[in-house]
Amino acid sequence: MLSVLYSVAFLEHKPPFPHPERPDRLLLALEAVKRSGVNIELVEPRSGSVEDLHRVHEPDYVARVARYVGSGVSLIDSDTYLSPGTMRAALAAAGASLQAAELAARGEGAFALVRPPGHHAGKRGRAMGAPTQGFCVFNNAALAVARLLELGLRRVAVVDFDAHHGNGTQEIFYSDPCVLHIDLHEDPTTLYPGTGFPVDVGEGEGEGTKVNVVLPPGSSDDVYALAIEEIVIPLLGEFKPETLVFSAGFDAFDGDGLTHLKAGERAFQRLGEVAREIGARGVAAILEGGYSEGLEFGLPAFLRALEGLSVDAPLKRSPEPVLSLAREYVTELKALLRRYWRL
Repeated sequence: MLSVLYSVAFLEHKPPFPHPERPDRLLLALEAVKRSGVNIELVEPRSGSVEDLHRVHEPDYVARVARYVGSGVSLIDSDTYLSPGTMRAALAAAGASLQAAELAARGEGAFALVRPPGHHAGKRGRAMGAPTQGFCVFNNAALAVARLLELGLRRVAVVDFDAHHGNGTQEIFYSDPCVLHIDLHEDPTTLYPGTGFPVDVGEGEGEGTKVNVVLPPGSSDDVYALAIEEIVIPLLGEFKPETLVFSAGFDAFDGDGLTHLKAGERAFQRLGEVAREIGARGVAAILEGGYSEGLEFGLPAFLRALEGLSVDAPLKRSPEPVLSLAREYVTELKALLRRYWRL
Protein backbone atom coordinates (compact mmCIF):
# COMPACT_ATOMS: atom_id res chain seq x y z
CA MET A 1 0.00 0.00 0.00
CA LEU A 2 1.22 3.49 -0.89
CA SER A 3 0.74 6.30 1.63
CA VAL A 4 -0.40 9.50 -0.10
CA LEU A 5 0.09 12.53 2.13
CA TYR A 6 -2.43 15.23 1.34
CA SER A 7 -4.02 18.15 3.19
CA VAL A 8 -6.53 20.82 2.22
CA ALA A 9 -4.00 23.24 3.74
CA PHE A 10 -2.01 22.87 0.51
CA LEU A 11 -4.83 24.69 -1.30
CA GLU A 12 -4.39 27.86 0.76
CA HIS A 13 -1.46 29.06 -1.36
CA LYS A 14 -3.50 31.06 -3.90
CA PRO A 15 -2.28 33.21 -6.79
CA PRO A 16 -3.33 36.86 -6.86
CA PHE A 17 -3.69 36.63 -10.66
CA PRO A 18 -4.03 33.81 -13.24
CA HIS A 19 -1.07 31.48 -12.75
CA PRO A 20 -0.25 27.89 -13.77
CA GLU A 21 0.69 26.93 -10.20
CA ARG A 22 -2.80 27.13 -8.78
CA PRO A 23 -4.79 25.14 -6.20
CA ASP A 24 -6.94 23.25 -8.68
CA ARG A 25 -3.89 21.50 -10.17
CA LEU A 26 -3.63 19.62 -6.88
CA LEU A 27 -7.28 18.62 -7.05
CA LEU A 28 -6.61 17.29 -10.56
CA ALA A 29 -3.65 15.33 -9.20
CA LEU A 30 -5.69 13.92 -6.32
CA GLU A 31 -8.40 12.68 -8.67
CA ALA A 32 -5.74 11.09 -10.90
CA VAL A 33 -4.25 9.29 -7.89
CA LYS A 34 -7.65 7.96 -6.85
CA ARG A 35 -8.43 6.52 -10.29
CA SER A 36 -4.93 5.10 -10.85
CA GLY A 37 -5.90 1.68 -9.53
CA VAL A 38 -3.13 1.83 -6.93
CA ASN A 39 -3.95 0.70 -3.41
CA ILE A 40 -3.45 3.91 -1.47
CA GLU A 41 -3.94 5.16 2.06
CA LEU A 42 -4.76 8.86 2.10
CA VAL A 43 -2.92 10.34 5.08
CA GLU A 44 -3.44 13.74 6.69
CA PRO A 45 0.15 14.83 7.36
CA ARG A 46 1.39 16.68 10.39
CA SER A 47 2.30 20.31 9.94
CA GLY A 48 5.91 21.36 9.90
CA SER A 49 7.45 24.27 11.78
CA VAL A 50 9.59 27.24 10.87
CA GLU A 51 12.48 25.46 12.58
CA ASP A 52 11.98 22.48 10.26
CA LEU A 53 12.66 24.75 7.29
CA HIS A 54 16.05 25.68 8.75
CA ARG A 55 17.27 22.18 7.87
CA VAL A 56 17.80 23.36 4.29
CA HIS A 57 17.20 27.13 4.23
CA GLU A 58 18.98 30.06 5.85
CA PRO A 59 16.89 31.42 8.76
CA ASP A 60 17.05 34.92 7.26
CA TYR A 61 15.39 33.67 4.08
CA VAL A 62 12.63 31.86 5.98
CA ALA A 63 12.02 34.95 8.11
CA ARG A 64 11.90 37.14 5.01
CA VAL A 65 9.20 34.98 3.38
CA ALA A 66 7.16 34.96 6.60
CA ARG A 67 7.53 38.74 6.87
CA TYR A 68 6.41 39.22 3.26
CA VAL A 69 3.35 37.04 3.82
CA GLY A 70 2.48 38.86 7.04
CA SER A 71 2.74 42.27 5.41
CA GLY A 72 0.71 41.34 2.34
CA VAL A 73 3.53 41.25 -0.22
CA SER A 74 2.22 39.20 -3.15
CA LEU A 75 5.42 38.39 -5.07
CA ILE A 76 8.88 37.09 -4.25
CA ASP A 77 9.78 37.62 -7.90
CA SER A 78 8.07 37.79 -11.28
CA ASP A 79 7.33 34.03 -11.28
CA THR A 80 6.74 33.26 -7.63
CA TYR A 81 3.75 34.60 -5.72
CA LEU A 82 2.74 34.71 -2.08
CA SER A 83 -0.70 34.87 -0.48
CA PRO A 84 -2.11 35.09 3.06
CA GLY A 85 -2.25 31.27 3.20
CA THR A 86 1.24 30.60 1.81
CA MET A 87 2.99 29.96 5.13
CA ARG A 88 0.27 27.57 6.32
CA ALA A 89 0.42 25.66 3.02
CA ALA A 90 4.23 25.64 2.97
CA LEU A 91 4.55 24.43 6.56
CA ALA A 92 2.00 21.69 5.87
CA ALA A 93 4.02 20.70 2.79
CA ALA A 94 7.20 20.63 4.86
CA GLY A 95 5.57 18.37 7.44
CA ALA A 96 4.28 16.04 4.73
CA SER A 97 7.72 15.81 3.13
CA LEU A 98 9.41 15.02 6.45
CA GLN A 99 6.75 12.40 7.17
CA ALA A 100 7.23 10.85 3.72
CA ALA A 101 10.96 10.56 4.47
CA GLU A 102 10.27 8.84 7.78
CA LEU A 103 7.99 6.33 6.07
CA ALA A 104 10.65 5.68 3.43
CA ALA A 105 13.28 5.16 6.13
CA ARG A 106 11.06 2.37 7.51
CA GLY A 107 11.07 0.71 4.11
CA GLU A 108 7.64 1.96 3.04
CA GLY A 109 6.43 3.92 0.03
CA ALA A 110 5.03 7.43 0.32
CA PHE A 111 3.93 10.16 -2.08
CA ALA A 112 3.70 13.71 -0.71
CA LEU A 113 1.04 15.38 -2.84
CA VAL A 114 2.12 18.88 -1.86
CA ARG A 115 2.22 22.46 -3.02
CA PRO A 116 3.75 24.99 -3.33
CA PRO A 117 6.47 23.07 -5.16
CA GLY A 118 10.06 23.40 -4.04
CA HIS A 119 12.97 22.12 -6.10
CA HIS A 120 14.03 25.56 -7.41
CA ALA A 121 14.33 27.01 -3.90
CA GLY A 122 17.91 27.07 -2.63
CA LYS A 123 19.37 27.91 0.76
CA ARG A 124 18.57 31.62 0.37
CA GLY A 125 15.84 31.43 -2.26
CA ARG A 126 17.18 31.87 -5.79
CA ALA A 127 19.80 29.23 -6.56
CA MET A 128 22.76 28.90 -8.91
CA GLY A 129 22.14 32.23 -10.61
CA ALA A 130 18.57 31.46 -11.69
CA PRO A 131 16.53 34.57 -12.52
CA THR A 132 13.60 33.61 -10.26
CA GLN A 133 12.45 30.88 -7.89
CA GLY A 134 10.18 29.35 -10.53
CA PHE A 135 6.98 29.07 -8.41
CA CYS A 136 8.92 27.49 -5.49
CA VAL A 137 8.95 28.81 -1.91
CA PHE A 138 10.63 26.14 0.28
CA ASN A 139 12.37 22.98 -0.91
CA ASN A 140 10.22 20.01 0.06
CA ALA A 141 12.37 17.31 -1.55
CA ALA A 142 15.50 18.70 0.12
CA LEU A 143 13.70 18.56 3.47
CA ALA A 144 12.94 14.87 2.86
CA VAL A 145 16.60 14.19 2.07
CA ALA A 146 17.79 16.14 5.11
CA ARG A 147 15.46 14.12 7.34
CA LEU A 148 16.78 10.84 5.94
CA LEU A 149 20.33 11.95 6.69
CA GLU A 150 19.30 12.91 10.22
CA LEU A 151 17.90 9.41 10.69
CA GLY A 152 21.36 8.01 10.02
CA LEU A 153 21.18 7.05 6.34
CA ARG A 154 24.44 7.61 4.50
CA ARG A 155 23.45 6.89 0.90
CA VAL A 156 20.37 8.77 -0.27
CA ALA A 157 19.58 9.08 -3.97
CA VAL A 158 17.40 11.80 -5.48
CA VAL A 159 15.96 11.31 -8.95
CA ASP A 160 14.43 14.58 -10.12
CA PHE A 161 12.41 14.16 -13.32
CA ASP A 162 10.64 17.49 -13.45
CA ALA A 163 11.29 18.99 -16.88
CA HIS A 164 13.07 21.94 -15.24
CA HIS A 165 16.41 21.52 -13.50
CA GLY A 166 16.17 21.18 -9.71
CA ASN A 167 18.73 23.91 -9.11
CA GLY A 168 17.73 24.51 -5.49
CA THR A 169 18.18 20.86 -4.53
CA GLN A 170 21.49 20.67 -6.36
CA GLU A 171 22.76 23.78 -4.59
CA ILE A 172 21.76 22.55 -1.13
CA PHE A 173 23.59 19.21 -1.46
CA TYR A 174 26.31 20.27 -3.92
CA SER A 175 29.20 19.23 -1.65
CA ASP A 176 27.49 16.33 0.15
CA PRO A 177 28.85 12.90 -0.89
CA CYS A 178 25.97 11.12 0.86
CA VAL A 179 23.46 12.46 -1.67
CA LEU A 180 23.48 11.24 -5.27
CA HIS A 181 21.35 13.75 -7.17
CA ILE A 182 20.38 12.63 -10.68
CA ASP A 183 18.39 15.28 -12.51
CA LEU A 184 16.70 14.62 -15.88
CA HIS A 185 15.64 17.89 -17.47
CA GLU A 186 15.24 19.75 -20.72
CA ASP A 187 18.36 21.34 -22.21
CA PRO A 188 19.02 24.38 -19.98
CA THR A 189 19.80 26.51 -23.04
CA THR A 190 16.14 26.17 -24.05
CA LEU A 191 14.25 26.24 -20.72
CA TYR A 192 14.14 27.93 -17.31
CA PRO A 193 16.13 28.06 -15.03
CA GLY A 194 19.09 27.86 -17.42
CA THR A 195 21.10 25.70 -15.01
CA GLY A 196 22.01 22.02 -14.80
CA PHE A 197 24.78 21.43 -17.31
CA PRO A 198 26.65 18.09 -17.32
CA VAL A 199 29.84 19.74 -16.06
CA ASP A 200 28.06 20.66 -12.81
CA VAL A 201 29.10 17.52 -10.94
CA GLY A 202 29.36 18.79 -7.37
CA GLU A 203 32.32 20.05 -5.41
CA GLY A 204 34.63 18.99 -2.61
CA GLU A 205 33.74 15.59 -1.18
CA GLY A 206 30.54 15.68 -3.22
CA GLU A 207 32.27 15.93 -6.58
CA GLY A 208 30.83 13.35 -8.95
CA THR A 209 27.58 12.86 -7.03
CA LYS A 210 25.61 15.51 -8.91
CA VAL A 211 24.50 14.25 -12.33
CA ASN A 212 22.65 16.37 -14.88
CA VAL A 213 21.03 14.38 -17.68
CA VAL A 214 20.17 16.88 -20.42
CA LEU A 215 17.23 16.02 -22.69
CA PRO A 216 16.85 17.72 -26.10
CA PRO A 217 13.58 19.53 -26.82
CA GLY A 218 11.16 17.08 -28.43
CA SER A 219 12.35 14.12 -26.34
CA SER A 220 9.74 11.42 -25.86
CA ASP A 221 9.55 7.96 -24.27
CA ASP A 222 12.48 6.47 -26.18
CA VAL A 223 14.87 9.20 -24.99
CA TYR A 224 13.77 8.66 -21.40
CA ALA A 225 14.33 4.92 -21.79
CA LEU A 226 17.82 5.60 -23.16
CA ALA A 227 18.73 7.91 -20.27
CA ILE A 228 17.36 5.53 -17.66
CA GLU A 229 19.08 2.44 -19.07
CA GLU A 230 22.43 4.11 -19.78
CA ILE A 231 22.76 6.54 -16.86
CA VAL A 232 20.15 6.28 -14.10
CA ILE A 233 20.07 2.53 -13.46
CA PRO A 234 23.87 2.00 -13.64
CA LEU A 235 24.58 4.90 -11.28
CA LEU A 236 21.96 3.84 -8.76
CA GLY A 237 23.21 0.26 -8.99
CA GLU A 238 26.74 1.37 -8.16
CA PHE A 239 25.74 3.89 -5.46
CA LYS A 240 23.38 1.39 -3.78
CA PRO A 241 21.11 3.95 -2.07
CA GLU A 242 19.52 3.02 1.22
CA THR A 243 16.41 4.84 0.09
CA LEU A 244 15.23 6.79 -2.93
CA VAL A 245 13.63 10.23 -3.16
CA PHE A 246 11.80 11.22 -6.33
CA SER A 247 11.42 14.92 -7.04
CA ALA A 248 8.38 14.10 -9.12
CA GLY A 249 7.37 16.64 -11.73
CA PHE A 250 5.04 15.75 -14.57
CA ASP A 251 5.45 18.83 -16.76
CA ALA A 252 7.51 16.91 -19.35
CA PHE A 253 4.30 15.20 -20.48
CA ASP A 254 3.37 16.06 -24.06
CA GLY A 255 0.89 18.93 -23.97
CA ASP A 256 1.27 19.82 -20.29
CA GLY A 257 2.11 23.33 -21.40
CA LEU A 258 5.34 24.74 -19.97
CA THR A 259 8.14 22.80 -21.69
CA HIS A 260 9.27 21.46 -25.07
CA LEU A 261 9.46 17.81 -24.00
CA LYS A 262 7.04 15.22 -25.38
CA ALA A 263 7.01 12.42 -22.80
CA GLY A 264 4.13 9.96 -22.72
CA GLU A 265 2.83 7.51 -20.14
CA ARG A 266 5.58 5.01 -20.95
CA ALA A 267 8.29 7.48 -19.87
CA PHE A 268 6.68 7.89 -16.45
CA GLN A 269 6.08 4.16 -16.22
CA ARG A 270 9.80 3.58 -16.75
CA LEU A 271 10.66 6.15 -14.09
CA GLY A 272 8.33 4.41 -11.63
CA GLU A 273 9.96 1.06 -12.36
CA VAL A 274 13.38 2.35 -11.30
CA ALA A 275 12.74 1.91 -7.58
CA ARG A 276 11.83 -1.76 -7.87
CA GLU A 277 14.56 -2.44 -10.39
CA ILE A 278 17.30 -1.26 -8.04
CA GLY A 279 15.65 -2.85 -4.98
CA ALA A 280 15.10 0.43 -3.13
CA ARG A 281 14.18 -0.32 0.46
CA GLY A 282 11.95 2.73 0.77
CA VAL A 283 10.65 5.46 -1.54
CA ALA A 284 9.56 9.03 -0.88
CA ALA A 285 8.12 10.87 -3.88
CA ILE A 286 7.51 14.61 -3.59
CA LEU A 287 5.29 16.41 -6.11
CA GLU A 288 6.92 19.21 -8.13
CA GLY A 289 5.51 20.45 -11.46
CA GLY A 290 2.72 19.23 -13.70
CA TYR A 291 -0.24 21.40 -14.59
CA SER A 292 -2.68 19.53 -16.82
CA GLU A 293 -2.13 16.39 -18.95
CA GLY A 294 0.98 15.49 -16.97
CA LEU A 295 -1.00 15.13 -13.77
CA GLU A 296 -3.96 13.50 -15.48
CA PHE A 297 -1.97 10.82 -17.32
CA GLY A 298 1.69 10.87 -16.30
CA LEU A 299 1.09 10.75 -12.55
CA PRO A 300 -1.10 7.60 -12.61
CA ALA A 301 1.40 5.85 -14.91
CA PHE A 302 4.23 6.63 -12.49
CA LEU A 303 2.28 5.45 -9.45
CA ARG A 304 1.15 2.23 -11.09
CA ALA A 305 4.70 1.33 -12.03
CA LEU A 306 5.95 2.32 -8.59
CA GLU A 307 3.56 -0.23 -7.13
CA GLY A 308 4.39 -2.94 -9.68
CA LEU A 309 1.25 -2.60 -11.80
CA SER A 310 1.24 -2.57 -15.58
CA VAL A 311 0.70 0.47 -17.78
CA ASP A 312 -1.07 -0.13 -21.09
CA ALA A 313 0.27 2.66 -23.29
CA PRO A 314 2.11 2.82 -26.60
CA LEU A 315 5.76 3.86 -26.79
CA LYS A 316 5.99 7.41 -28.13
CA ARG A 317 9.02 7.92 -30.34
CA SER A 318 11.09 11.06 -30.76
CA PRO A 319 11.99 12.43 -34.21
CA GLU A 320 15.23 10.81 -35.38
CA PRO A 321 17.29 14.03 -35.07
CA VAL A 322 16.17 14.37 -31.44
CA LEU A 323 17.00 10.75 -30.63
CA SER A 324 20.37 11.07 -32.36
CA LEU A 325 21.19 14.20 -30.35
CA ALA A 326 20.09 12.48 -27.14
CA ARG A 327 22.48 9.61 -27.88
CA GLU A 328 25.31 12.13 -28.29
CA TYR A 329 24.42 13.78 -24.98
CA VAL A 330 24.38 10.41 -23.18
CA THR A 331 27.71 9.36 -24.69
CA GLU A 332 29.34 12.63 -23.64
CA LEU A 333 27.86 12.43 -20.14
CA LYS A 334 29.09 8.87 -19.65
CA ALA A 335 32.60 9.91 -20.70
CA LEU A 336 32.52 12.73 -18.15
CA LEU A 337 31.16 10.56 -15.35
CA ARG A 338 33.76 7.82 -15.82
CA ARG A 339 36.06 9.96 -13.72
CA TYR A 340 33.85 8.99 -10.79
CA TRP A 341 31.82 5.90 -11.76
CA ARG A 342 32.28 2.63 -13.63
CA LEU A 343 29.89 3.51 -16.46
